[in-house]
Amino acid sequence: MLIPADKCGVDIVKVFHLYKGFSRKHSFIGDFVKVSVKKVVPGNIIKKKSKLKGILVRTKFAINLKDGTNYNFKENNVVLLKKRLTPRGKEIVGPTSRMLKRKKFISSFVGSL
Repeated sequence: MLIPADKCGVDIVKVFHLYKGFSRKHSFIGDFVKVSVKKVVPGNIIKKKSKLKGILVRTKFAINLKDGTNYNFKENNVVLLKKRLTPRGKEIVGPTSRMLKRKKFISSFVGSL
């Protein structure tokens, strides 16, 4: 179960497919996932039970880099996508890490890194 990090009107989504391999059990920041919408804001265009593609922005798993920096987030978050790297929401809520290597994706949000 994930919480979307963008303002698209979806409250909770559930992951049912992880890309990059058929027997994959874990995903990290910057990986694409396939999600199913479980809870939406009333009157939203996106309906419950619809299947969307998303990109992981934050994970609970602690990340330690070689230069000594540590990333620790409190919850798992995803940004829902329309097309390849076009987000559904206008802005992202909360911090993002520099491990998200897709610069065109980050620059499409207002006030991000």
